[in-house]
Amino acid sequence: MRETKGVLFSWAKSLSLLALFFIVTLPALSQYSSGIEGTVTDQSGAVIPSAQVTITNQDTQVKQIAVSNTQGFVQILHLAPGRYHATVVATGFSTWEQKDIDIEGSDVRTMYPKLSVGAIQSTVEVTANSSAVETTSGTISRVLEQQTVESAPLVGENLYASVATLAPGVTGLGGSFGGASGSGSQGTNSFNAEPGFQIIGAGQRQEANEYQVDGTSVNGNSRDGIVNLTPEPDTVAQMKISTDIFSADKGRQSGALIEVFTKPGTNQFHGDLSEFYTGSTLTARTEFQSKVPRYLRNDFGGSVGGPIFKNKTFFFGSLFWSKSSQGVTLTQTMETPEFVTYVTSHFSNSNSLAAAFFKGAPAGGVPTSGFQTVSQIEQSLVSPYIPPDNSVLPGNLVALGNVSINQSPINNGFQGHVRIDHNFHDGNDKLFYSLFRNTTQGGVANPRPNLAYVSPNATWYHKVDYIHTFSARLLNEVSVSYVRADGTQPAAPNDLPNLPNAYPGGLGGGFSSWGPSGWVHNNWNWHDVLTYVQGSHNIRIGIDVDRQQDLDNFTAGLDRPSFSFTNIVDFAVDRPASQSGPIVDVAAGSTAKSLYSRVLMLQTAPFLQDDWKVNKKLTLNLGLRWDYFGHLGTVSYGPNPLALFTPGTGSTQEDKIANGSMLVRGANGQVVNNTLWRFAPRIGFAYDVFGNGSTAIHGGWGLYNNKIGDLSYVDGIRTNPPQFANPSISIYNAGTTLSNFSYGASTSGPTGFAPPPGISYQVDAHGGLVGTRIGVGGLQSNLISPEVQDWSVGIQRSIGNSVVIEADYFGTSSRHLYFQTDANRYAGDLIQHNGTLSRLNPSFGAVTYGQSIGIANAEVGALAISKRFTRGWSVHAIYNRSTTPAATTMG
Repeated sequence: MRETKGVLFSWAKSLSLLALFFIVTLPALSQYSSGIEGTVTDQSGAVIPSAQVTITNQDTQVKQIAVSNTQGFVQILHLAPGRYHATVVATGFSTWEQKDIDIEGSDVRTMYPKLSVGAIQSTVEVTANSSAVETTSGTISRVLEQQTVESAPLVGENLYASVATLAPGVTGLGGSFGGASGSGSQGTNSFNAEPGFQIIGAGQRQEANEYQVDGTSVNGNSRDGIVNLTPEPDTVAQMKISTDIFSADKGRQSGALIEVFTKPGTNQFHGDLSEFYTGSTLTARTEFQSKVPRYLRNDFGGSVGGPIFKNKTFFFGSLFWSKSSQGVTLTQTMETPEFVTYVTSHFSNSNSLAAAFFKGAPAGGVPTSGFQTVSQIEQSLVSPYIPPDNSVLPGNLVALGNVSINQSPINNGFQGHVRIDHNFHDGNDKLFYSLFRNTTQGGVANPRPNLAYVSPNATWYHKVDYIHTFSARLLNEVSVSYVRADGTQPAAPNDLPNLPNAYPGGLGGGFSSWGPSGWVHNNWNWHDVLTYVQGSHNIRIGIDVDRQQDLDNFTAGLDRPSFSFTNIVDFAVDRPASQSGPIVDVAAGSTAKSLYSRVLMLQTAPFLQDDWKVNKKLTLNLGLRWDYFGHLGTVSYGPNPLALFTPGTGSTQEDKIANGSMLVRGANGQVVNNTLWRFAPRIGFAYDVFGNGSTAIHGGWGLYNNKIGDLSYVDGIRTNPPQFANPSISIYNAGTTLSNFSYGASTSGPTGFAPPPGISYQVDAHGGLVGTRIGVGGLQSNLISPEVQDWSVGIQRSIGNSVVIEADYFGTSSRHLYFQTDANRYAGDLIQHNGTLSRLNPSFGAVTYGQSIGIANAEVGALAISKRFTRGWSVHAIYNRSTTPAATTMG
């Protein structure tokens, strides 16, 4: 009961905060971004002005009315996706009706009303073409309707992994890739907070993809191309995948745009219950498994929707749970019981950390093959130390062997969703609210069960959208959204938090932990757009404002030092070959006590879009967007901005690195000195070849300014001097002995580890530490934001009333892609100095330096055929062929 009350309180608190936020701001992209247009004519093709057109949502009976202009053209915009009924009435003509018009998300559908002379009381009814081609936009896309989403076999019950690649020009397997698996986003499901997917739009990086739910971006801010929210399939009305976007009011990213539109309530109460089950009893073992590891997955839940006030206010809600355990087989080289017994019995009284590791984090299995003795290990992995004699470790002692370990880490999840739609002022004004709440408990396997852990993650999604109609020609839409993703990684059990990380050479499973650590991502978006219809022009002017925060407390993970050992023999006798950490506070002269980082980002994009109906057959999409990223972001630890490695003077890049130093950029720690902005023009066209919607040619060209996720540069600069330093020591460096290492346990957790003895806290002229080379990070002080040009052309042909065939061509040209490497080295350095890097700049070790120098090009051809069936579901077949005329290079 206490847990239930806590959950209800959390929901109530969140709803109250969102309501307050909405009231205070009163103003991400539109949920109501669809529409319908057409030219009203008589049977001879002459236009009919002043015809009244009524569009009615068949599920909610909400109506919108417009009147054709002097050219007979009429347009009704800001419709929600759904099925509509159109009625056209004009004096002296019979009433024209068309039912079952499917309006897709972010799409303007063309109808072709031809009125017959007669009395208004008589009605001419025509059948909607379920296989309509694209006649109003240059964008090449694919829409998957509700029945297809519900009926398709979904990998892991996940929309993105299963059906997002069913669009022309989109390749990749769709599987989970590039997400935050270490922080709990495990497996493929609808609950993870930071998953990524192998979805490649027109040959571009998956980092260039954009995900939207009901018009709001749900991309994570730290990693490019990952998503914070995946709606359960039973909550989805439509899913749209666009390979390119030639409209300035959306599509900041140049990759695939994946839009999910959730189900609204209707005038009828409706609901469903569902369950999905699979498990190890239904799975065959692999070649490398002696048996299938135990796993199961049971997803269950339901949804309900209906009217609050008929024809006006509607609700939809859902609750889904997942109870699962993953089946994981880990094949590793691990220590033998004999070796463990020898070490723990002979060295435990000498404060051996190896004995403490073996006791605190024993292997999860016993080796059965591939055995190696102490002598064999010493011969294959030669130690820099004098080997211990046989009285210490017998040469014939079997130390290592291969083992297969089966584990079943849990992966539980929950998703709750509420949606409210309210229509007033005769359907001309609309208010929309949507909420999602996700939680997961993602288990991370480890060959040492005590080092496995469960990472809790959570996501909040709120959106409020309001449309006000001033007149038949002028309306405004404003929306505000908030997406929050957070997670924690717990501490290891028992006394393990007081042990450092250890990585013995030849041992498959090392000893490491990161917790307790936590992170929070806050993303606010404000979107405002004014739409003005003038003749055959649909003009939209507006702005997107995104405020993002990445708040990380990784003190425990960063402070815990890491030691590597040449082999397990050196590990047994406490002889490390190298050390990294703990992070030190230079001013305090001790291990850092707080490494809480704040990364703040602000992005704005005013835009102007004109969709111009040039004539009955040709539509032009003309847009201009101004993407502004400021100084990319600001990075600070508490009140102190962070310094970045900045190249100095010189005639060559090597000279500049050699003369580089640590500098704070701006008063608040801005990432780059210059402000990043660029205009992004877009041009699209759609040509209705025969003027009847049966054949269309469409395409366009656009310029895009891709966002750079902050993790691209933040990971390399978290511990930069002169505020902090990450000392590193190697036994291979001249003058280094065992006494220079601080290999030992802590008595007070991660912040209690001792820095290397004798380390200097004096800062040299370049910002490094005197006598110690430390790794640092930085990026171009005057960065250029990634620039991508997309172009495409396609032709569609409708066959009959349900089949569409098409052929498409896509091209991309990318410049100034972000790329980082160790800049503090030169060709031949290792050879000249017998395997040791002398470095260009002797004040530092590795310098992880980011630059906008990447170049990539791609071309993709696609053939596709789609068939829609009368019950609302469809079948799609696509063949894609891609080439890379110029491989990715570094300029």
